[in-house]
Amino acid sequence: MTMFEESPEEFGGERERPGQRTHLSAAGLRARGWTPAMVRQLLGEPDQLLAHPQFRSAPQTRLYRVERVEAAEQGEAFRVASAAAVRRSAAARASALRRRRKVLDLRRRVYAAIAGAYPDLARERVRQLRAPTGPGNSDASADSGTHDRQIDRRTPRTGPQEPA
Repeated sequence: MTMFEESPEEFGGERERPGQRTHLSAAGLRARGWTPAMVRQLLGEPDQLLAHPQFRSAPQTRLYRVERVEAAEQGEAFRVASAAAVRRSAAARASALRRRRKVLDLRRRVYAAIAGAYPDLARERVRQLRAPTGPGNSDASADSGTHDRQIDRRTPRTGPQEPA
């Protein structure tokens, strides 16, 4: 797994069964569908608190025994909490999508009103949006319709410099 799941032996603890994880981190629990509230409510305090393996100034890593996690996942309380979390997540996603659609619709209506009031400005904006962009492209190259990258090179001055 790419999640941050470390075995206790890497933190100085002992491993009970070779080749199997004995503890799960908070990231490992999230990968299994746990929310922070579910962890607090159903698991409570962690079984081990260890220093973060990479950043000593980071908060301690909370590790939970796999047996305790699996037992909690078999319970009715986990199923109820998990279903509620899925419903809340779906509701939040739908709400964000509604807000996004509302903003995009408002933007479309504002642009349509501006285009109706100022048709020349709207045509200019469409031309700007269709013009190539990037370093080296000047307005002159966009006006000429070229889509090749052009580098604006200045010719070096020769002779004495005049103050500006």
